[in-house]
Amino acid sequence: MGKEPEELQEPSEVAGGPTDVLIVGGGITGLSCALFLRHHGVRCVLVERHASTSVHPRAWGWYPRTLELFRSVGVEQEVLAAAAGYAEHRRQATVESLAGRELKAVMLPEPGDLGAVTPSRQISLGQDRMEPIVREAASRAGAVLRYGTELTSFERPEGPDGPVVATVKDRDTGEERRVRARWLVAADGGRSPVRETLGIGRAGRGTLQHQVSILFRADLEGPLDGRRFSICQIENDELSGAVLGHDDTLRRGTLILQYRPERGEATEDFTTERCVRLVRSAIGDRDVDVEIIGVLPWELAALSAERFRDGSVFLVGDSAHVIPPIGGYGANTGVHDAHNLAWKLAAVLRGEAGEGLLDTYDAERRPVAEATIEQAQLRLLVRSGRADEEQRRATVDVLAVMLGHAYPTAAEPGARLRRFREPAELCGEPGTRAPHVPVLLRDGDREEPGSLLDAYGSSPVLVWGGPAGEVWRGAGEEAARRAGVRLGTAGFGTEVRDLSERGWHEAYGVRADGAVLVRPDGFVAWRSAGVPADAAGALERALRRTLVRESA
Repeated sequence: MGKEPEELQEPSEVAGGPTDVLIVGGGITGLSCALFLRHHGVRCVLVERHASTSVHPRAWGWYPRTLELFRSVGVEQEVLAAAAGYAEHRRQATVESLAGRELKAVMLPEPGDLGAVTPSRQISLGQDRMEPIVREAASRAGAVLRYGTELTSFERPEGPDGPVVATVKDRDTGEERRVRARWLVAADGGRSPVRETLGIGRAGRGTLQHQVSILFRADLEGPLDGRRFSICQIENDELSGAVLGHDDTLRRGTLILQYRPERGEATEDFTTERCVRLVRSAIGDRDVDVEIIGVLPWELAALSAERFRDGSVFLVGDSAHVIPPIGGYGANTGVHDAHNLAWKLAAVLRGEAGEGLLDTYDAERRPVAEATIEQAQLRLLVRSGRADEEQRRATVDVLAVMLGHAYPTAAEPGARLRRFREPAELCGEPGTRAPHVPVLLRDGDREEPGSLLDAYGSSPVLVWGGPAGEVWRGAGEEAARRAGVRLGTAGFGTEVRDLSERGWHEAYGVRADGAVLVRPDGFVAWRSAGVPADAAGALERALRRTLVRESA
């Protein structure tokens, strides 16, 4: 099968010794990057200035593509178990207060059956619950995670493409240490000090609104009266805001409000006393006991960095792009960034890929991020009723954005790929996500039901089947030997059994004797409709092109 476990390298402690990758920022994007890197056997050290993961829910919607990525590293089931408490949170309403008059309400439909396009689900789960799961998984995998540790400076003595020498400080003891890394990944948020140090500008509409999230604890059983909200808009004489549901809704809530600096309003105005008063107004009970857990100011903004790579430094997540929350794309896009980057760093580190492969991170992910920002802004216009007909037509389904995005730079020569397409339209074109096909995966004498996507994730994989299976097996072995790379296989009839109605080859746009090369991130790199005269040569060229290797 294609997905063999990596030979894990021993992690490096933060003690001046070298590591492969230094990750700055321990939110969901940085933690995901650490987990994906360790999956590929890459040594990494993560530093985060805060003492722990976020106590605020922040993002709470996760798309199937993100779950597919966590599935590939063995974390999906833990995430699904944690999300079980959100299953009934489908009510959206506008109310005077939680205990007051309901002005309008709608029940969101249950998530549709996506089994035709993905083995994974769309879920709700607060980021405060997601981050500890990924943190624990990254730690188990061998990532060195240092919370309460701040990056204070970094330099590249050998030039912009050279190794990074960083100084980090323990915020409790004040002790400083130096970390040497081949690469630095900046996952340090929208105000990214790393990005600012490098002088990388940003483009876009900028800040659209200033928001504050008030995380509180209170007894909500009476006011909720059995209802479970995904989001509840509060409109009364004292405030206009929204309360987000938690899976422990009866004990905690998050009140989100807008403030306007142009009117002289500031985050300092949200004192504990005022926050308690605002929360009580939102609940509709002036006497309820309220504990303020935390107050988090943030900006609703639309911005993208002018470049996602600066030599040996890479931007991921909010440091690279800030996406308006309409559509819930932001955190998901950050996880996708980390996954795209991790396999490329690993391939270069092993010597299987040329350094030019790292340039494809910016070439692939920045256009996707910019197009995703545009989609979020369009959805904001549609929701507010300000979109014209052209803007409404340009707004695509959220699953097309998250599951159907394409990398035109990875397409076949002369092919033109749409940036987004419906997941059901994916057909194995190079530069697009490989289609899901239900299969039985052979593991020794056992067969386990799963997805063809489960064969991808560690190395390039050659998918083949039918009468030309042995030809493709031999061609794969020869091409991998010539190119000096590892090549996994997913051979139908030997390693995989097809459970689909139309056949895997039709889903991937080839004949029964064809083959498909899939990248470690599950995107199609190359396909052959049938068996070419020189199958090994054609496959070798495809591998070298995919890994940006010079021709032999």
